[in-house]
Amino acid sequence: MIMVRPEAYRQYPAGRTRFVLVLEEALAGSFRLEGGSRYEQSAVVTAAPGRTLGDILRTEVPDDCDVLVIAGADALLTAPSADIGPGRTVAAIRAGQGPLALDQAGTVLTALEQTDPADVQARADRLTAALAASGGLQLTEALTGSVAGLTYTAPTWSRTDAGHFQPGAVRTAPTGRLRLATDVTGTALSGQITVKGWPVVRARSASADRRHEIYEQLTGLSHYPLVLTVDNGAVTDLKAAATGSGTAAAELERLFAEHPDHALVSGIEFGLSSGTQPLPFNTEANSAAAGKAAVSVHIVLGALPQTPYQLTLACSTSTVTAPGSGEALAGAGTETGGERPRRRMNRVTSASCGCH
Repeated sequence: MIMVRPEAYRQYPAGRTRFVLVLEEALAGSFRLEGGSRYEQSAVVTAAPGRTLGDILRTEVPDDCDVLVIAGADALLTAPSADIGPGRTVAAIRAGQGPLALDQAGTVLTALEQTDPADVQARADRLTAALAASGGLQLTEALTGSVAGLTYTAPTWSRTDAGHFQPGAVRTAPTGRLRLATDVTGTALSGQITVKGWPVVRARSASADRRHEIYEQLTGLSHYPLVLTVDNGAVTDLKAAATGSGTAAAELERLFAEHPDHALVSGIEFGLSSGTQPLPFNTEANSAAAGKAAVSVHIVLGALPQTPYQLTLACSTSTVTAPGSGEALAGAGTETGGERPRRRMNRVTSASCGCH
C-alpha cells in the first residue's frame, strides 16, 4: 500500500481546509490517504473508465480545495480552466506502465514530499535574473567538445512550474521546471548539443500512442551521449558515441521523417528541484530533477499539440554559461565539486542522419 500524505506537500498554498485525492479506478486499491491536522476534511474519489477530470471536478470536488490526481489516462490528467475554477489547486502525477508502475508512482510521491517550493523558487529567481541580463546562453560539453549558443533580445519563458502550485490550472507534480522558449521571433539557437540522461516523452493524444515505445528506444541516452547539430533551431545531424545512443539516434531519425517539426528545438528546460533525482522511467519528474547540480538542463524537441510527440532530452554532462562568462548557471558545472574533469573516450561516430 502506497501512502499519500497531503500534510507533507508544501507546494499547495496555505489556508485550504479540504483535500481530495482522485485515483484512476485501476489504481484505487493501491493507495491510501493519510490524515493529519492540516486539512479538516479529506476524501478519495475513484474515477471509472471513460470519465474525465473535468467531469469529476464539476460534480464531486468542492470549489475551494486542494486536489491531487494519480492516473495513467490522459483524460484524467488535464481539464479545461472553466471546470477547474479559480479556487481549486490541482496537481497531477502520471502513473507509469508495466509491473513497476506502482513503485514508480510511489517514488514520484516521495519526490513531491522532498521538494521544497521556497528553494525551487529561489533557484528560479536567480536563473531568470541571470539570463535576463545575459542576452543569451552557451551550452558546452567537455567530453565531446560540443558548443552551442542561444541569443535573444529578451528571454521568453514558455513554462514556469516553479515553487508553489497555483490555483486554476492542473500542475505536474513535483514542481521545479522553467522552459526558455527557443522557437520565438528574435531568438536563435545554433551549434552542437550533447544529450545524455533519462528522457521524457509526451504524446499529443492517447490514440495511436507510441510514447512507451519511443521512450524505450531513447533509454540508451541514460548511459551514452548523443551529439545533435542544430542550425537556427533545427536538428540537422546526429552523431552517436556508442551503440546505445545509436539506437536513440535511429529513433529520432524516424520521428523526424514522420513529422519534420520533431527536429525543431522548441525550448531549453531547467530542472530546479534538489529533492528530486532523475528516475529510470518516463516521468516528467525527470525534467524537474536537479540531481547533483544546482540546476539541471534539458532540450525540448517538438511542441504539443503541433507535433504528435514532445521529447525532453537531458544534457546532464553539459554546462550553461552566459556568453563571454565562465560562471556556470546550470548543468554539470554547478555540481558539488565544480566542473567535471575531462576523460578520454574511444568514440564511435555514426553516419549523418541525412536530415539536412
